[in-house]
Amino acid sequence: MVQAQDPPPLTSFFDSPVMAGDPFPFFKVLRATQPVARIAEGFWAIAKYDDVVRILRDPETFSSRVSVADERGEKRPPTILFDDPPVHTRMRGLLTKAFTPRVVELQREAIERNCERMVDAMLAADGPVDYVAGLSYPLPVGVIANMLGVADGDLATFKRWSDAIIENVGTALFQPENDALAEINVEFDAYFKRQLDKLRTHPQDNLLSALVHAETEDGRLSEEDLLVICRVLLVAGNETTTGLIVNAARVLSDFPHVLDRLRADLDLVPSFIEETLRYYPPFPATLRRTTRDVEIRGVTIPAGHRIVALLGSANRDEEAFERADEFLIDREPNRHLAFGMGIHYCLGAPLARLEGQIAMRTLAPRIKRLRVVDAGEGGALRPGGPKSMMVEFERDPAYAGGAAGRE
Repeated sequence: MVQAQDPPPLTSFFDSPVMAGDPFPFFKVLRATQPVARIAEGFWAIAKYDDVVRILRDPETFSSRVSVADERGEKRPPTILFDDPPVHTRMRGLLTKAFTPRVVELQREAIERNCERMVDAMLAADGPVDYVAGLSYPLPVGVIANMLGVADGDLATFKRWSDAIIENVGTALFQPENDALAEINVEFDAYFKRQLDKLRTHPQDNLLSALVHAETEDGRLSEEDLLVICRVLLVAGNETTTGLIVNAARVLSDFPHVLDRLRADLDLVPSFIEETLRYYPPFPATLRRTTRDVEIRGVTIPAGHRIVALLGSANRDEEAFERADEFLIDREPNRHLAFGMGIHYCLGAPLARLEGQIAMRTLAPRIKRLRVVDAGEGGALRPGGPKSMMVEFERDPAYAGGAAGRE
């Protein structure tokens, strides 16, 4: 029986040496010997693809209301990530305005322009460069800042807030008395309340302004709703894409032949991005709570227990993916679960895909090799990627730049 120390059980599990290093051999053992594993009192890890799909598709049995505050009946702001219908349905409906195909496509030109500038700046440096600071964090957080209508000078602050929220998810859910995020929450709310006040009197041409002035069947959105939207946009629109772009570089370093194929045929970029998402998903797992006693593979999980659906394990399940431990750049079909499934499927997936594809179309023609020299802390499945990752590039002297260089 897999055990974890308490407290807190979830944090102990994901901070364990196994998870912080290379967890995929451990996942393989789980799938083969203990696909439904109790990792702590009231916590179960689910390792098989079909079981994870079942969990994600059944919100009535596997609720997203996993926090201790929910158990205690305490009122808390809606979060969308950890809410069920009808609260989730209402909030998701509001947030879909941020990720319509039209809104996502409108970001393309700025993403391409910023990506070329960032990549060229990294390649102009001598020696190893910080790939996170140079590309994978400023590119997506800049996109979200533009959608929220905030100044570029605040990007570092946004990243600090976003990282803190992600790193303290377990604490916020299961130790609500812990004030680890108290200062961040005060800063965040104060900043965006000022932004909202400005937009109410001086509308601008950005998404946040449109939401401030939007009329719904219930009237205009409350300040609480708008702050929730800002939080989700900041985290969901930033951390997923940052992790994807980091992991794409990890793949190119691990498998030089993949870069060779990508350079030879940029039409492979979309399938490369999908396989990167499968091979190294930006988030290792998602959480649910059982609403009734439920049986999975002959194991009865009592009502009220938490389920840790291991997306990273499901994406390497040998019964779901042929040659699951290999990176196949042209894998088809590729029904990975990196963005989840069901009613909580990642709203930011289209934007993350667009940014990832543009990043690789920009980077691949300019380099002959990429080598990760220091992968940073947290291992391959650290949510949102490492805070720093040093890489070396072998530039392609034959790259002509401009449209000709991208053909």
